[in-house]
Amino acid sequence: MSTTTNRLSVPERGTQAAQHANAAGLLGLVARGILYLVLSGLAVELAVRDGGEQVDSRGALHDLAQNGAGKIALVLLVVGFAAFALWHAYLALAGGSAGREVGRRVADGARAVVYGSLCALSASFLLASKSSGNSDQAGKTWTARLLDWTGGQLLVGAIGVAVIVAGLALVWRAVSGKPQDEKAVLEAAPRETDALHRLGAIGNVARGAVVGLVGLFLLVAAVQYDPNETVGLDGALKRLLDESYGTALVLLVAAGLAAFGIYSIARAWVNRRHV
Repeated sequence: MSTTTNRLSVPERGTQAAQHANAAGLLGLVARGILYLVLSGLAVELAVRDGGEQVDSRGALHDLAQNGAGKIALVLLVVGFAAFALWHAYLALAGGSAGREVGRRVADGARAVVYGSLCALSASFLLASKSSGNSDQAGKTWTARLLDWTGGQLLVGAIGVAVIVAGLALVWRAVSGKPQDEKAVLEAAPRETDALHRLGAIGNVARGAVVGLVGLFLLVAAVQYDPNETVGLDGALKRLLDESYGTALVLLVAAGLAAFGIYSIARAWVNRRHV
């Protein structure tokens, strides 16, 4: 199903600044794709060897920092994530002022912070090549702090439910036949071929399943008042490995993450003439 989405509707839509912003978005898509491909490789290693690097952003970046080719990829990630962060910041600041746009501007601002953090994290691994902690440990720390707050149990439970809903939304995006990315990406890179749509759908099913699983463990942590139940991507996959057919399930997730990585890079490529 080929889909064409209108470009960004902002006051400076036709300006050089808007064109540069869209180009930054495509560069960020490439960086996102590289990260997902590395995460997929780490998930395969986890399933086959039951060990190796943490299957999270830190583990992926640490893995890249161990060789020359990986360091070149890290440089691309630093540039790409910086571009993605600046692009989302531009959308947050230059977006339309209508009430319906407020939510999108807030979301773009949040994504600017996330990708800015990934840029800084990538740069730190490029300079130091050291890992410090992982998503599971960080999750346990902030969950324990929230649980100590008055009403913290309800707050952690609400976050868990929100994460589960986000995972279900990704799965719904995959099965609904709609374009397979956030609106900002669809506006900067509107062309979605049939092959791209299928790759994105496969990737979103995998992403949705893992995100939903992380949210479920957050909800369990709230109900049991136990921050040790909190897990990130790495912990969720390890929990899957403990189940029947766990290795096959993790390999399917790895295939989905790889599909989304290829989708991200391919989407940037097929839309390179739209900027």
